[in-house]
Amino acid sequence: MNLSIKVLGLLIWFCPVSVYCQNQTRPLNSSIHIQQLPPNIFKETGKLPSHINEASGLAIISPGKLWTHNDDGIPALFCLDITGKLIRSVHINSINKGWEALALDEYKNLYIGAFGNNKNDRNDLRILKINNPEATETQVIQPEVIHFKYEDQHLFPPPPGLRNFDADAMIAMDSSLYIFTKNRTIPFTGFTKIYRLPNSPGNHTAVLVDSIQLGGNTMMDYWVTGADLSPDQSMLALLGHTCIWLISDFAGNQFSTGKITKLELDHYTHKAGIAFESDSQLYIVDENEMGILGGKIYYLNLGEIYKKARKH
Repeated sequence: MNLSIKVLGLLIWFCPVSVYCQNQTRPLNSSIHIQQLPPNIFKETGKLPSHINEASGLAIISPGKLWTHNDDGIPALFCLDITGKLIRSVHINSINKGWEALALDEYKNLYIGAFGNNKNDRNDLRILKINNPEATETQVIQPEVIHFKYEDQHLFPPPPGLRNFDADAMIAMDSSLYIFTKNRTIPFTGFTKIYRLPNSPGNHTAVLVDSIQLGGNTMMDYWVTGADLSPDQSMLALLGHTCIWLISDFAGNQFSTGKITKLELDHYTHKAGIAFESDSQLYIVDENEMGILGGKIYYLNLGEIYKKARKH
């Protein structure tokens, strides 16, 4: 096969994804309502233990108990109170390679997203599924494994302009898992792609079902680093380094059809995990950056913001 045919093949191969992202979803940056938080509503509640220096995911199974983990290193989940005091730890019988997110389903099964993919070159993407760790005294848990690939990734890595296969965020809804990408395209397109796959063990293909353009030209200011769905499933929270995007009134799993309220936190750290404790209460964790920034637990009571976000 000569070079010109190969190039034509690549253009045909990748074009549908580009067209999908650009034309089949609304560029929501033009309809985002930006709200500055009132003073003292975003509060630090505690400091993470020193051995949790790269907190990535966050899940709340029961009130006051925060589950998190490190990105790489010891394959363990840590349960903390809101001050950062360690309540319990459980080891997962698996390697910790690129653990980036936690998601909780309606049955309190916990999913660990082992899909960190900074270079967009991984072909061993996995999600680990375990039963509710609060319902057992077992110290070592054997997970079920969900192996998957992205339906539209064919090169490892793809060209710089198509490097949108890293992810730090995931939610569970109904019988599916939804992955939100961390866009590393050069030049930066601002799109977060949304993939769906079954929540059952096995080999699966993550299907591209939606995408959202959060806007911006600066990659690190518009990365999605965490996600969670409110208990009543009416609001999706996407986490960034300096803000939270609240998405409401979406149709089914088409989050791009929803209304977005961007909450400016006026606080820059490597925020990496977010979880609802109730429909209007959120907790956030950030990574410890060289002992200077982060390594903390934060609380945000949406209160009136939650009501306004659903009305605007």
